[in-house]
Order: sequence, then structure tokens, then C-alpha cells
Amino acid sequence: MKKKDISYYLNLPYTYVMEWSDADGCYLGSIIELEHNITCGATREEVFNNFQDALKAYITTSLANNMEIPEPLKKDDFKGNITYRTTGEQHYKLAKQVRLKGYKSINAFIDEAVRDKLREVI
Repeated sequence: MKKKDISYYLNLPYTYVMEWSDADGCYLGSIIELEHNITCGATREEVFNNFQDALKAYITTSLANNMEIPEPLKKDDFKGNITYRTTGEQHYKLAKQVRLKGYKSINAFIDEAVRDKLREVI
């Protein structure tokens, strides 16, 4: 197993999110896996560079203080099975909508809805 040093952590596929903020007049960004982090910049490139600096500082400090460093989720850990429970009324409405819209299954309908929602988020 590879030693978990700064190089190990810097090469992990962390999730970077950035968007323009009219209120702040700059791009705001954060790294999803790391709590309480936010950076801003006039350009997306500036925000990305700030991410790199912040990540290096976070990892260096955490390693020096023997603190746990969150790692990104691994795709291989997910098999695609989600248990979803709802009310009988919601299930009924969902089944009616699936039939009305011509989907093959409730699963296909939910999968499309989730995919659309994830496009908005990530």
C-alpha cells in the first residue's frame, strides 16, 4: 500500500465546485470533501490556483498534526443499488406518471430525474 504523504493526497480526484457570485463580484469555489473551505477569484483559473494552494496547506497542516484527511468517494465502492421508500400515495402518483410519460419502469423515471438534478448540482 502506498504511503499516504502529501503527494498521495494531491493526486486524489477531489471535487471542485465554483460559480459566479454577483453579491461578491467574483467566482466562489470550494472542495466538496473538505469542510469549511471556500475561495474566490476574479477568474476560474484564479479560483483553481487558490484551490491548489489551499489543498496543499490543508494537507500539510493535517499531516503535521496527525489529523484525518477526508478522501474523495471511490466509484468502485458504489454498485448502483439504492433503497428508496416513500408513501403509498407517492408510489401511486409515480406509477401513474411513469405510465403517462411512456417510461419502461419506475427505475428509469427516477434515474432520469436524478440525472437531471445532478446536472444542476455538479
